[in-house]
Amino acid sequence: MAPKTNIDMQTRWMWIAALFGLAACSPKGPGEATGGLDLSGIELPVHQVHTAGELKGKVEPWLLERDTTYVRLSDYFPNTMSIDSVVIQGAQYQVRSDGTVKIVGGPKRNGMYNMEIHYDGHRYDVPLFASTKVPYRLDYKPSSPDVKTVQLAGNFNGWNPASLNMKPVRDFFRHRFYLRPGVYQYQVVEDGKWMLDAGNPNVMDNGQGGHNSFIEVGNAFMGTPMIYADSVLQNGLVVKAELRMDSIMVYWENQRIEGVQLNDTTFVVTVPQEAQQLNRSHLRMWACRGINMSNDLLIPLDKGQVVTSADQLSRKDRQSMIMYFAMVDRFHDGDASNNEPVDDPSILPKANHLGGDLAGITQKINDGYFDQLGMNTIWISPITQNAEGAWGLWDEGITSKFSGYHGYWPVSSSKVDRHFGDEAALNTLIETAHAHDMNVVLDYVANHVHQNHPVYQQNKNWATDLYLPDGTLNTEKWDEHRLTTWFDTFLPTLDFGNPEVVEAMTDSAMFWVTNYDLDGFRHDATKHIDLAFWQALTNKMKAQSSDGTLPFQIGETYGGSELIRSYMGSGLLDSQFDFNLYDAAVAAFATDATDKWDELRYQMKESMVWYGFHNLMGNMTGNQDRPRYISLADGGVQFGEDTKLAGWTREINNRGPIGYQRSKDLMVFLMTAPGIPCVYYGDEIGMPGGNDPDNRRMMQFDGLNAQQQDLRDFVADLANMRQQHLVFQYGDTHILPHDEDFLITFRKYLDEEVLIVFAKGGEKIVRERPWQYVDLAEWESKWGGTLINAGNNLEITLPEGQHFEIFFRKN
Repeated sequence: MAPKTNIDMQTRWMWIAALFGLAACSPKGPGEATGGLDLSGIELPVHQVHTAGELKGKVEPWLLERDTTYVRLSDYFPNTMSIDSVVIQGAQYQVRSDGTVKIVGGPKRNGMYNMEIHYDGHRYDVPLFASTKVPYRLDYKPSSPDVKTVQLAGNFNGWNPASLNMKPVRDFFRHRFYLRPGVYQYQVVEDGKWMLDAGNPNVMDNGQGGHNSFIEVGNAFMGTPMIYADSVLQNGLVVKAELRMDSIMVYWENQRIEGVQLNDTTFVVTVPQEAQQLNRSHLRMWACRGINMSNDLLIPLDKGQVVTSADQLSRKDRQSMIMYFAMVDRFHDGDASNNEPVDDPSILPKANHLGGDLAGITQKINDGYFDQLGMNTIWISPITQNAEGAWGLWDEGITSKFSGYHGYWPVSSSKVDRHFGDEAALNTLIETAHAHDMNVVLDYVANHVHQNHPVYQQNKNWATDLYLPDGTLNTEKWDEHRLTTWFDTFLPTLDFGNPEVVEAMTDSAMFWVTNYDLDGFRHDATKHIDLAFWQALTNKMKAQSSDGTLPFQIGETYGGSELIRSYMGSGLLDSQFDFNLYDAAVAAFATDATDKWDELRYQMKESMVWYGFHNLMGNMTGNQDRPRYISLADGGVQFGEDTKLAGWTREINNRGPIGYQRSKDLMVFLMTAPGIPCVYYGDEIGMPGGNDPDNRRMMQFDGLNAQQQDLRDFVADLANMRQQHLVFQYGDTHILPHDEDFLITFRKYLDEEVLIVFAKGGEKIVRERPWQYVDLAEWESKWGGTLINAGNNLEITLPEGQHFEIFFRKN
């Protein structure tokens, strides 16, 4: 259905051309329509509530490039031929026959565009964010005049030195590039040797015991205006801004609300009547001051009314998710009949099956373990049948092969591993979890299969090459050959540049959400898989959905924020784990040093700018590929050492109260920050360990000592606190200005306000009161600290011996 008009298209085009002083010509075909015109005077479809079968899921903003951006309309609609028109007022753009919109340049005076899409008679709107990249020049003087090549590897290029060769200029090397304002870590690679930039005094802890040079490009947060939801009206809400804004954009679901007017620093948002038809919908809004974008606001609605109590939320509200990662084999043994470790002396016990299974997780759900702990989402490790026998090799002082206990070596794409149970056991787990109002997220492996998997045995040309052109093995080349590298010689990486592979493997993933009532996927090795796979999988999910609800998808990518963000969007993943934030948090909380607050503060801001202030990024306590946090925090494992070797060659145990205290520090941070807290099994009791497989010990439920029990109770209290307060789930987040000695975050959702304070001791903190809208009313603390409003200052004292406090403003 085309946009309604009372004139034929030829006459309409001539009228528009005359109006804008353009040369009269015929409009181009649907695959070549040229935009850039203000069509506000033409009758177009009015806003209508979308129905199932049209645009599904929440539209995510598109980040524009400096020069040319190609927006994939297929990310929003499965059939781009049903798109009637695309309008981007004030932009130069072209709708192309391949289903993309080519946008040249970006907003020059404003931080946002709106892309208006008319699809099958309905209107939808997509926010487009201006590029903030600026030119930057980096010069480097090599350590020797004999150096032939100099490369850069950093979070601006995925740590891939092969992608960035500096140009020789006289006696030094130079590179010019465009970067968003922010801080970028990097190392120099001279003739293949990695090193710090000796000419740059700025060095940053990498969170894993090493250091990187860094550059700061512009000021990522200078001029960023702040908006906040102030009060609720009968059919809307009042929004205020810290400073006067130049423009605002408000969206209900996937449609822009027109006609919202600014009055000084205040605007009123009226909820569309159509919202009353939906149990859950959302308002989203942004404001601009010139080119500078504000934070985003996300306001949940319950049948058109603003949600004002956490009791109105459910497990399906993604902002309320708290995730628990249970490695199936290492969590709990609920069915002794499937206990069958590999009978091979080359596998040491810690690298073999230990007996955990699906029935064990179900048993713990029924026991109320997760309910008491405050978890409402369980992420289970991969459960497809894995290779039998002994594979791989650790041979550094101690020698051992491995069984496929972890689930990441699939030989089947549809069969449940016999060590974990069967299809009935999986269904029982899911049904039991849902009865306890919990989600179940399945870890899915698409990047590779085991060499014995039929998909490889029958289609060996579906794998990438194991050997590079120079004859070297293409294994563990995580950055240089990230889309083709193999994890090991017996784990073929699939070639997702081949459409047949994309089709087969997306069908494989769909098998699990079609045949089981799963709530989502955790995707392994996300950055090693071509975008074509993620686009195809998400489109298939949308096609299958009857009510517009899609499975949650969270990915695993190590790399810079731009790379991580490139896998997220309306046609891709919902989120990823924020390893950069985790590394900064570990560096800040695992020692007594106070010089890491700045790095953590910066990373928090960077994550909010790249992923949104109400992002769904996974904020983890640890995972199966890192040493246990508590062992770093109490010195059982040293920063910078080979933590795998440590786990194999010595017994790592808890070393007193300091590790438990620092574990509490990290837990408070994760439970109060934007994103989804994710507890790695055992971290709630402070399980120690080095890296894989020492960080995968069997879970302990009984015989806890006083410190373990205290930490578990503390985590449960925190998680339940988060679920009971909307401010931790939907609150705006503001980080107080720089101070080396402490970190203070202010969060606000309507009249609910909190201050989260971290310091290394219980000394008094005097801090200028943050922003004009922090109420001067009394505050109450969670653990007995004090906060006094003294004129324009806040005077804060933490409880003795405690590194944190949360203050709630009294209503």
